[in-house]
Amino acid sequence: MTIRRKLLSFGSRSTDVRLGFGALDELPKFLSGAVGKPSRAYVLSSDDIDPVHVETVRRALVDSGFNAAVRCIAASDALGAETALAQYAELSAAGITAEDLIVGVGGDEACSLASYISRTWCGGVSCALVPTTLDAMIRCSTQMTPLTVSGGSLVSLEPEVSLVVCDLALVGDRPVEENGLGYALMCGAYLSESRACWDSLGTAVRGIVEKNETSLSDALSTTLTARLNIAKSVSPSARRALLFGHTTARALSACLGEGAHPYYLLLAEGMRFEARLAIDACDFAVDEVFALDDHLEDLGIGELSFDIDPAAFIEALRAERFRVANRFQLALPKYPGVIRLSSIDDEVLERHARAFIASRKPE
Repeated sequence: MTIRRKLLSFGSRSTDVRLGFGALDELPKFLSGAVGKPSRAYVLSSDDIDPVHVETVRRALVDSGFNAAVRCIAASDALGAETALAQYAELSAAGITAEDLIVGVGGDEACSLASYISRTWCGGVSCALVPTTLDAMIRCSTQMTPLTVSGGSLVSLEPEVSLVVCDLALVGDRPVEENGLGYALMCGAYLSESRACWDSLGTAVRGIVEKNETSLSDALSTTLTARLNIAKSVSPSARRALLFGHTTARALSACLGEGAHPYYLLLAEGMRFEARLAIDACDFAVDEVFALDDHLEDLGIGELSFDIDPAAFIEALRAERFRVANRFQLALPKYPGVIRLSSIDDEVLERHARAFIASRKPE
């Protein structure tokens, strides 16, 4: 399959995305143009991926003229602020300058950390990312997962990545347990883009379920465009569209216990709940809510069963939102193509919270 080149333009800068099945086979060619003159590279990976992928990247860097230093970190610690600080000593020891290259290889944790340290070392170093999970392929060019400090995950910067190489062979045949978060993010991106885009999601989902390579490649390309448009929007409220479902997901995590359920299931539940809230808060069409349910179900992301106190759930929702903002607003869809921060009447929130939890109680 042909490797696509997709240029994500953020105005004053751009990200060169190469995606397709077998993209890693052409990695030396892509990396050779990542900086003006190849010299040194710092490869940051995590211990939850196949070392073969890291070695593939190291060899590609050597073939491109780089002297590559490789560091592997624990994925469980990758998003700690202390881990980021420790990388600066490693970068200094490797002699990395503003004219060199930082390469992140792995899932969202490794890519986010590489993105962060590349922006803060020497005032900014060119960064290339080789994501190995579907959710990392979707997020790494437009959004990093915040680093964790005491008090929560609050330390982040907008990514400024020169090159992203997505080899879809790494994710094309993965089960929903591994691709589920990427699938949920795709659904949110399609809903945020336009009516025509949203209406095309059913066809994309069928192709993905049938393991059609072109369908997955097209879906990823469309998702990246949608997230780019969100990231570069002039409206602060519109840029919060990426929050759709996440506030509820984190509130559920707080109520059910951190790590009790995979995050992709919590995010899907968050999207379902917030879409229903939008019916009253934003006049979102009921048919679109059912369409979202169907797409998630078709992708293999079923509903969770749980029994929590509605008041505790609402309190967790408010606590999560007030952790990062001074007003209680959620990113809700008004119609396909528009997701905006919206205020919710207390009565509406309580009514929907009770109905949502009642529908999830184990039988």
